[in-house]
Amino acid sequence: MRKFGVLIGLIAVIQIGIASPLLAKHKKLTYEQAWAHCKALLDKEKTPGTTTMANDRMVRGGACMHHYGYRL
Repeated sequence: MRKFGVLIGLIAVIQIGIASPLLAKHKKLTYEQAWAHCKALLDKEKTPGTTTMANDRMVRGGACMHHYGYRL
């Protein structure tokens, strides 16, 4: 059982060691840049913005903005 715990700890350290440099290079988009990117993705997906599925577009847009660290 102890070996299993050590193995899990080792895997976690390796993942953090690999992911940290990759995340450090990622530059955070401004709010306006993130909004433009998310709007372009929604337009590309042809997510409807009419009354029938307007909530779907709003939810997807909010999730996209949340991905970039912003709340609507």
